[in-house]
Amino acid sequence: MRCRVAAVAFLAVLPACSRPASEPSGSAAPSAAAYLDRPLPSPLPDVVARVNGQPIDIRQILPLAKVELDRVSVPDRDRLKAGIVRRALQKYVDRELLLQEALARGVHVDSRQVDWAYDQMRREHADDGEWAEFLAGQGMDPASLRTELRAQHTLASLLRLEQTGGAAGQPLEEVQAGLVARLRAKARIEILL
Repeated sequence: MRCRVAAVAFLAVLPACSRPASEPSGSAAPSAAAYLDRPLPSPLPDVVARVNGQPIDIRQILPLAKVELDRVSVPDRDRLKAGIVRRALQKYVDRELLLQEALARGVHVDSRQVDWAYDQMRREHADDGEWAEFLAGQGMDPASLRTELRAQHTLASLLRLEQTGGAAGQPLEEVQAGLVARLRAKARIEILL
């Protein structure tokens, strides 16, 4: 796999939600299609969700949404944008749930792993201008890339522990989906987008 997509690759494998995240209390929950296709607010809010009180900023989901938007034709982008952004948010919510669980369990990664992954990506873009362009294309800077790489390694460690702890023999995707479902069932998720 090329490093160009490595920064958001882990997010891309997170399972999509089986249902839209919770609406504010008292409102009827829309169907998944209606939720995804509803026009985006303009301007977009800075905080687009809260997971167990932890805010998710629009800048955190835009890199993932951009990867998906870049895959569709230019004429289809406006029509598909709302659904793509909301699916990116759903994946990010799942990522945040997993990251919160990893931190609660005390899962840590060796900084050398993060440094090695960062250096591998940097080697692919030896020219400073090319590196800056690559980072901008990912919606990141060097610090946010390191943060994302640390999160990816933390999540991978959590899933390996989960697979070893009781889901031995299950494919990692199934382990992840089961853990996300359990975490969603007890989480406080507020979607503001």
